[in-house]
Amino acid sequence: MISALRYFISKQPVVFGICVAASLFTLFFAVQFLAHFIWMQDPANRDQSLEGWMRPRYVAMSWHVPPDVVREALELGPPPKERGREPLTMADIAVAQGVSLEQLTARVALAAEAFRTRHDR
Repeated sequence: MISALRYFISKQPVVFGICVAASLFTLFFAVQFLAHFIWMQDPANRDQSLEGWMRPRYVAMSWHVPPDVVREALELGPPPKERGREPLTMADIAVAQGVSLEQLTARVALAAEAFRTRHDR
């Protein structure tokens, strides 16, 4: 096995480098996927009360509803098309609408419950 690896490295160093890079790339994204999957499967991370740092996309993942449901509940327009634009946080949305985070949480909870009853979840 070692002699075959040495032969491959000496005869095809570019191909070997590409294989190593592709393996590391795949490993990185597999670890990211597993970390995200484990985090979202924890019951403590489901249906969280809104906090100022949260963004609408995170809220949608936490509540297990499509992002459009959260956008409608928060009375946001369509998502911005610009790639460089920083998304709003829940604190930004609460200040802009003049409501508290608890009121936003109640809106999201109602919208999520309505979505779940419509889709039998």
